[in-house]
Amino acid sequence: MPSFAAQGVAAHYLEWQAGLEWEAGHRGRPVVLIHSGSNSASQWQEVAARLAARHHLLAPDLYNCGWTSEWPGPGPLTFDAEAELVQALIERFGGRAHIVGHSFGGGVALRIAARDRDAVDTLTLIEPPGYPMLSAAGRTDLYAGYAGVRDRFLAAAAEEDYEGAWRTFIDHYHGRVGAWEALSERAQRSLMARTPTQIGVYQAQDSNPTTLQEIARLGAETLLIRCEHAAAAECGVCDLIADAAPDTRSLVIAGAGHMSPVSHADEVAAAIDAHIGRAGDRPDTRPQAGERAER
Repeated sequence: MPSFAAQGVAAHYLEWQAGLEWEAGHRGRPVVLIHSGSNSASQWQEVAARLAARHHLLAPDLYNCGWTSEWPGPGPLTFDAEAELVQALIERFGGRAHIVGHSFGGGVALRIAARDRDAVDTLTLIEPPGYPMLSAAGRTDLYAGYAGVRDRFLAAAAEEDYEGAWRTFIDHYHGRVGAWEALSERAQRSLMARTPTQIGVYQAQDSNPTTLQEIARLGAETLLIRCEHAAAAECGVCDLIADAAPDTRSLVIAGAGHMSPVSHADEVAAAIDAHIGRAGDRPDTRPQAGERAER
């Protein structure tokens, strides 16, 4: 598995290009797929299988996920630290990319777009987080719904009741009681082993610095994907982004829950492909890789 340096540690990524030749500055810039919290780049395998014939795909493992080392500090893990990791990968491949982020990865994608608009050709967000924005917008009811799940997870984890922590989490994000029990024993063990990573994800969520003012200044064409069975807080965040972002399309995937890149790979891949294709049909007037617009 290839790797690159980020904050002095080895970060790893998956790559698919189906024999396509990649060139810096080529209009078909790479597509960077950023996974959800406590998952890994491998969550994109099915989506990548549907896109690799037409796109050069890069999927990094975020800190303490997959094959990438733990966040070295200082301080707790933040969205900006994860954004710097992904940007280090983008720089290796020309400095600009189409960026796709799912859940926690959507929050990372938003930080990249807010920090460096010249790094992003198009932006695809699949139920991104932004829970502090709910409070800032007066949607304290929706924030309380998210915080309740977070607090129950953290309380159970503190008691080393890892099964109880993940039962709360999985049932909530699958939208039904019994979703945890429906998982295989192997899948349950795998999730429970990721408890420390998920605790770090929650710490980052609570310090997410992205604001609606930053979203209003996004420069990339944005596709906002939500799922039919999305939780209320995630729907609320999507509504805020859709209202604030200047060039945004919204799409609902019928029948899908929060893990749509896994459960509905056909629909997710088709939406990403179409979004990138629409942008490719229009002339690109922004600076090429390595250049920067005057400010």
